[in-house]
Amino acid sequence: MKINNPFVTLADDARAGVEEEVRSGFLDWLHQFSVTGDDGELYSLGGAILSMHLEKMDVVSINIAKGKGHAKQLPNSIYKIGKFPGMLYERVIRQPAGTLKIERREHSVFVSCGEQYRVECFEDNSWHLMVDMMDGTYKADLWHKPHHAPLWYGRETPSYLTQHSITYGYNWAGDVEGVITLDGRDIKVRGMGIRERYVAVDSCAAELGGWEDWGWVGFNEIHSSMYDMRLGMKDFAIVDIERGKYYPEGKMDIQHEDWVFMRELDGFIPMTYKIAIDVEDGRYEVEAHTTNATTWGATHKVPDNPVATITFDRVEGRFVHNDGTVRTLTGGRGTMSVRQWHAYPNILPRELYYDDEQRVDCQNKFDTL
Repeated sequence: MKINNPFVTLADDARAGVEEEVRSGFLDWLHQFSVTGDDGELYSLGGAILSMHLEKMDVVSINIAKGKGHAKQLPNSIYKIGKFPGMLYERVIRQPAGTLKIERREHSVFVSCGEQYRVECFEDNSWHLMVDMMDGTYKADLWHKPHHAPLWYGRETPSYLTQHSITYGYNWAGDVEGVITLDGRDIKVRGMGIRERYVAVDSCAAELGGWEDWGWVGFNEIHSSMYDMRLGMKDFAIVDIERGKYYPEGKMDIQHEDWVFMRELDGFIPMTYKIAIDVEDGRYEVEAHTTNATTWGATHKVPDNPVATITFDRVEGRFVHNDGTVRTLTGGRGTMSVRQWHAYPNILPRELYYDDEQRVDCQNKFDTL
């Protein structure tokens, strides 16, 4: 979304309400990072403060995934199975409404929801995230430092994801560095990731149009955030760090290929993303390959609207300028959250639920809407 002034202020980071009548108020301060540790491992770090007006509840969600997986072709079958390491640790802490605190300081805004999740938002647009599962398994001290301006959902004027889903806020890709502590061991990490500030009247997913992509892809030279409802709104922001350009509008196309069945999700996900975005100075092209996938949500179980977070390992990109000049992009990373309105197809063959490594007793699965 293109807006008159795209630059983020502390008022945006502290925003806690909307002008419209609140039917199902929803706030979040969220992060989803892809980083590499000094131990050589790939980590996907996620979490959020979620404040839900209708449920009268404040929720902290924290998760960490580690490692890489692959797709396996089932014998004598057209289907592939995703063999992913999945989640390493995850916690959902439900707090009574009012636990969320927003403290305005001289040069920052400090947001907390108990001791488990705290974030300080600074005037230079950096975020300092302090996350702790409080059981000795995982904690993190991370800095998120973006460039220029984000993908806006809406600011003075809201974005209408659907007729009744009125949305303000942004998501923003940036550089990430800091320290995570796993089972008492400190690991220095560095990479990229997205953060989100979200204020909405209704977070209903009933009108998604079958499939939704929400996420980011980053390179050393270019960062990008994107949101794609397959039959609805398509939005993105590209920041060309190398050339000091910001592209909040244009034409985006996302293609999904090489589908595999993810048992934890009870549905299919793509192993390959092909993204093409046309902007005024040229064409941004990305090919990204899935290496890990985890379920996401307030329960981390298969919901009526399945959500998975995909972590990419091999990410290749280029920017083709209007004069024909091609820049090859380096250091690619990314994550994508995908949401379906229903696990599909709805008739799933028995072979998807077992293979040579995992035999289970089950009948042919037959689900209807």
